[in-house]
Amino acid sequence: MKLRDKFWLWGHPEGRYNFEYGNNKESRMTPMEGCLYLGVRNTFMVPVGWDVNRRQYNKSFTTLRQVGWECYDAGFNPELIEPYIEDAKDFSNIGCVVLDDFQRGDVYKKMPVENLWKIRERLHNNDVRRLDMWMVLYTREFGLDPEKDQDFMRYIEPFDGIIMWTWHERDVVLIPEKFEIFKKMTPHNRRMFGCYLYNFGERKQATGEAVTWQLDWYREKILAGEAEGVVLHTNTMADLDYEAYDAAIRWMNEHGDEEI
Repeated sequence: MKLRDKFWLWGHPEGRYNFEYGNNKESRMTPMEGCLYLGVRNTFMVPVGWDVNRRQYNKSFTTLRQVGWECYDAGFNPELIEPYIEDAKDFSNIGCVVLDDFQRGDVYKKMPVENLWKIRERLHNNDVRRLDMWMVLYTREFGLDPEKDQDFMRYIEPFDGIIMWTWHERDVVLIPEKFEIFKKMTPHNRRMFGCYLYNFGERKQATGEAVTWQLDWYREKILAGEAEGVVLHTNTMADLDYEAYDAAIRWMNEHGDEEI
C-alpha cells in the first residue's frame, strides 16, 4: 500500500464556499476532481446543508478506494442511517459514515448515547456489509477540562474512529501536546488527522509552511502506527491558486508513492 492510499479528501459540493470565510474567489472544482488533483484515494462527502444527489456523486467516486458520507442527524434519529446502507448496495466502495462537528458547542449533550450504539450496531450488522462510523473532534474541544474530557469519552466509545482537526492555524503548534491527550481519549478507536488547506478559522489562506509541517508530522504518526490516515480539507478552494494547496501537492508528489 502507498502512503497516498491513507489520504482522504473532505469533499463538499463544488462552489460551496465561494465568497465565504474570507474567500473572495469562485471555485468550480468538484470533490472527485479534488481527489485527482490532490492525489488522494478516498473521500468523505459532506454536503454542509446543501441538497445533493448522492447517487450522482457516488457514480463520480467509483474509482476511489473508500467513500464515506456525513450523517450527523442520524445521531438524533438512527433511522436516518438507512439510506446510506441502501447506497452501499450499489456502490461497493462506500465503507463508512462520519458525524461532522460532533460537539457543536453543547448540542451533542442532547444526543442520546444509546442512539450512537444503535447506529453502530446497524452499520456493523446489515444485509450489505460492515460499515464504520467516524467522528470529527477539534483540538479546541478537548484538553481544557479533564472532567469534560472524561465524560465525553462515553460519546467516543461507540465510534470506530475519531478524526482530530485543528480549526485555527495559530493552534497548529499545539498539535503534539493535544495528540497525547487525544490518544488517551481514544484508547480503543482508530485515529486520523484532519488538515485544513484553507484557514477557515481565521478566514484567510492557510500557509504552505503550516500545511507542510502538519503533513510531515502526520506522516511520522502513520508510519509509527499511531494513526491511519489524513483528511485534506477541501476541494472548494483547490483551483484558486492558494499557496497551501500547492504545498500539499508538492508534498504528495514527494511522499505519496512511498510504500508503507
